[in-house]
Amino acid sequence: MGATGASIQAGVVHGGVHVELPKGSIAVAQRQLPLAVSVFVDRRSHLATLDSFTSPHDEKAPKVTVSAITGAPGVGKTALAVHWAHRARSHYVDGDLYIDLRGYGPGPRVEPGQALGALLLSLQVPPDRIPPDIDGRAALYRSVLTGKRMLILVDNAASADQVRPLLPGSSACLTIVTSRNALPGLVAREGATRMVLEVLSLSESLALLRRIIGDERIDSDPEAAERLVALCAHLPLALRIAAERVTGRPHAGLAEFVAELENERERLDALEVEDDELSDIRAVFAASYHNLDPAAARLFRLAGLHPGREIGLHACAALADLTVPTTRRLLERLSRTHLLTVTETGRYRFHDLLRLYALERAEQDEAEQERELALRRLTNWYLHTADNGHRVVLPSFHTVPLPEMTGAGVPLSFTGVDEAMRWFEDERGNLVDVLQAAVERGQHDLAWRLPAVMYGFFELRGHWTQWRDIHLLGLKAARALGDDLGQACNLLGLGDANWLLKRSDEAWECYRSAVEVARRCADGWIEGFALRQLGVLLIERQRPDEALALTEQALSAFRAAGEQRGTGMALLTLGDSHRKLGQSAQAIRCHQDAVEVFRGIGDEWSTAWGLCALGETVAETGRWTESLDHYAHALATFRAFGNRRNELRALIGLAEAHAALGRIEESRDHYRVAAELIEELGDEQTADLRRRLPGHDADGPARSPLSPGGSG
Repeated sequence: MGATGASIQAGVVHGGVHVELPKGSIAVAQRQLPLAVSVFVDRRSHLATLDSFTSPHDEKAPKVTVSAITGAPGVGKTALAVHWAHRARSHYVDGDLYIDLRGYGPGPRVEPGQALGALLLSLQVPPDRIPPDIDGRAALYRSVLTGKRMLILVDNAASADQVRPLLPGSSACLTIVTSRNALPGLVAREGATRMVLEVLSLSESLALLRRIIGDERIDSDPEAAERLVALCAHLPLALRIAAERVTGRPHAGLAEFVAELENERERLDALEVEDDELSDIRAVFAASYHNLDPAAARLFRLAGLHPGREIGLHACAALADLTVPTTRRLLERLSRTHLLTVTETGRYRFHDLLRLYALERAEQDEAEQERELALRRLTNWYLHTADNGHRVVLPSFHTVPLPEMTGAGVPLSFTGVDEAMRWFEDERGNLVDVLQAAVERGQHDLAWRLPAVMYGFFELRGHWTQWRDIHLLGLKAARALGDDLGQACNLLGLGDANWLLKRSDEAWECYRSAVEVARRCADGWIEGFALRQLGVLLIERQRPDEALALTEQALSAFRAAGEQRGTGMALLTLGDSHRKLGQSAQAIRCHQDAVEVFRGIGDEWSTAWGLCALGETVAETGRWTESLDHYAHALATFRAFGNRRNELRALIGLAEAHAALGRIEESRDHYRVAAELIEELGDEQTADLRRRLPGHDADGPARSPLSPGGSG
């Protein structure tokens, strides 16, 4: 019999120890919840879910005894749990218990046996009655809680094994667990519900700032306020630290704090709190990082080197020089601890502050040589994968020699155009970021090649300004190496991008320089296309005689190089020149020959280009039925490639042909779809096509929208 008068009856224990308090003894309800945060915003859906666990009225609702709140470090898991527990504690008449397991953070981790000892003491079990072994303590703990209605908050757990012994056996108790780990074992075995806490929304982030620093300072500079929450990655802990800094300097404007956070290299320093590791962003992140096994920690820091916002599984494997299955397991480990987030498309992403921390760890824990090798493996993987996709989309395009792949990374291959184009759209931002990083790090041999193997992707999807940007980077890299082939490739691409952007003078200089450099390195493909594009520019400038002469030179260069697709494209431009000179029969013959060349090499996209040109030329001679057929075939191909602007050109050609044949309803239908597509595209590149819509008046000559140009 202990000091409390509790009688412990134990023989051979099967399933529990029963603790009875004698009549007349006073059981003091424990109220151990820590102080709730003074400012708490929203999280309404999460609070509503937690509220549903305590509802005594809904008999049909499943009985929840364990709920896990998981999420990234600093996202506000403990704040939510404590805030809700204070709201709900009146439902738990026998009290509430709180224990911090210190799974992540300063100080040694609390082992389950230690935690049980502390909880039993809180439940007024005398120290001399607490069993020495963990199984005995767990059994006694469950027995003491039998028949009680209590709320137990288990904070900062590292794993399911650390939590499992602390779970009551009574269905009248509710255990709330917070963890950076997803705790899949607790969900699978104990049937725990799990809610994942994400960073705050923009409105929630601003509301938190308002509650701490006041409306006046937010309203005085709303743009700075929005930038401040973005730089804090909408992370509640970071926002609270920033807000504390703001309140500590009442006469400073928000823009001053924004300026301090803009520098990525110093942002984590700006969110540091002296003498309080629990409120220091870097320390909070470090606790999770140091809890990783060596392989996962290495992948975490190497992933921080990736220049883009998201990374795919295979790219990550190449970066880390690991097999795909091994990389997948490690990424799953990082996502379970919320150091990485899995996107809806199955890719992986840091929030901005964690990305900065991962990069910081890479610079501290990886030798510079290994960082360079990792980034080279990554860039080379993107290069080879883009090249594989480009060969599927434009099989007859110019090829450039690529460096061999090194390490365990394997580039992706593609079974069709749709798959390759989807990959490109998913990775487009990363491709540009990786190219920029390669130039900055002096990996020029990879950098000049990347634009050369992404040419068609950017042209076909109409990302012309970005296309121009990547060729400027590629040209910079090629010039740094003094590589003629690299310069010629990028001068040609830069010329095409400028041409499509209607920067014709710049395009002319790029093509002229490309001819000179291509002749130095004896590349007939580039020489031919640059000459052919000079011919296109001359046609636009109403100088078809000169265009004809230059395009004949291009045709000779292509034939000397055995370049079939280039031959077809030169024939198209020859046809355009003849048409401008009023020589319809020669124009039609050239366009027909071009289409036959494209079909002979199986180039579907170029065939569609040729059919558009042929459709316009035969229409001028009144052969509208033939024109209709050419446009219809071209439209189907452009749609298959997702090539919206050329789809628009084919639609307008079809509408004009239907109108000429007296098929007014069909013509109106095609014009309507074309008008909708023009509005959807909504850029000045469709201006030449707008002029062809009924009722649209425009002054001045326009480039023939069906005159195919560019080497893509």
